[in-house]
Amino acid sequence: MAAQSPLVVAHLRGLAELATLEPADVAAWQAARLDRFRRRWLSAVPHYRRSPEYLRGELSELPVLTKETVRQAADSFTHPFVPARKVTTGGTGGRPLDLRISHPSFFTEWAHIAHVWARAGVRLTDPKITFRGGSLGEGFAGRPILFQRTYNQLLVSPFHLSDRTFDELALMMRDFRPVAIWGYPSAITPFARWVARTGPHAGLRGVRGVLLASEGAFDWQLRLFEEVFEAPVIRWYGQSEKVVFAGECAQHRSVYHVMPTYGIAEVVEGRIIGTGLTNAAMPLVRYDTEDAAAPLEPTVNRCACGSPFPALRDIRGRWDQSLVYGVDDEPISTAALNFHDNAFARFDRIQFRQEHRGKVELRVTATRRPAPHDLELARQLLQDRVGDRLAVSVSVVETADLVTQRGKALVVDQRYRPTETTANTPTRRGKPSLSTSGMGRRPGFRQSTER
Repeated sequence: MAAQSPLVVAHLRGLAELATLEPADVAAWQAARLDRFRRRWLSAVPHYRRSPEYLRGELSELPVLTKETVRQAADSFTHPFVPARKVTTGGTGGRPLDLRISHPSFFTEWAHIAHVWARAGVRLTDPKITFRGGSLGEGFAGRPILFQRTYNQLLVSPFHLSDRTFDELALMMRDFRPVAIWGYPSAITPFARWVARTGPHAGLRGVRGVLLASEGAFDWQLRLFEEVFEAPVIRWYGQSEKVVFAGECAQHRSVYHVMPTYGIAEVVEGRIIGTGLTNAAMPLVRYDTEDAAAPLEPTVNRCACGSPFPALRDIRGRWDQSLVYGVDDEPISTAALNFHDNAFARFDRIQFRQEHRGKVELRVTATRRPAPHDLELARQLLQDRVGDRLAVSVSVVETADLVTQRGKALVVDQRYRPTETTANTPTRRGKPSLSTSGMGRRPGFRQSTER
């Protein structure tokens, strides 16, 4: 388990020590860390070796690195001597990207997640109910819930969010006694509404935090979770590319403190530009995350929450809660249908289109027309993931078919609407019902897709 890793322990200790410093001292520490990272790792990476300014120039004067540049020449950004795992981004903008992630970087990710969870008194080893991805098919051995001892969690299929699943979960959590609810906001929402309608549930009395991952959350969802579970919502921001990691401020909603041990964040023309400090296998310098934020303000004094770390405000990302609907009109987050597989990296753009209940079409574009077996492999991977909840088909289309008139890529072209149910149900312990006004009003941002 990552919690026992010496790397995790060391990073948590380092973060705790940095949190006691003044902002100027944190900035000086990070500048020295960047200098060491450049000397040790960048000189062996082909893309940076060809441009000496990357090794000693001012960071703010270096060119911005686009996702497309990395996508077209991934090998030139790879360190030849650092062991790595090959992964693919979740394709949140409809365009998956091949990455190489060093093994220590995965443990570093867990350390930063643990640092954020600690705000609610939640540890990595604590029992959790988790609503996140997994190749669940028809469920685990025919059931939609699996206990994973390694992570001490009841993993609930995001493809089987029904009253039947929640009734079974209620029986299991009587003895399990979860300390946290973790997962996609869109997947936790049906459970929260079920709890509001059927509770109180003794098995949820020990919940200390609701940990939201991989999607943005609407304000009405935050209110729903806090009222139903009677616990704070914990959010963080990150990317599969591992360049910036930030945890939401304890005092100011929509303000996120950037962890200096993970990477350096800049805001250039409204876009978050990140330089990672943890992934030596594929270091990305001044990488355009394609996420947006308000200008980064100089950190002179500590925040009201006590943090000396710089802050990003009003993050707006590529990853909203676009949903598709299963055979029983159950909502399925496209975060659960992410593309962490090399089979999808051969496509230039990807989009889901739904016109009928329980059916979804994966529409792809590619510079060179994909072979039939490539299309079938992509279809089968998704079909295995959703099992009997969705019937998946795949088609090749023109790029113009996947973008709006303004050129914006649509991850989901949703043309089907389910029957409205349980929109305003009474909440737990007799509290007034929560309005769902504002649903769909604004997208959330993409959070860490790795954890």
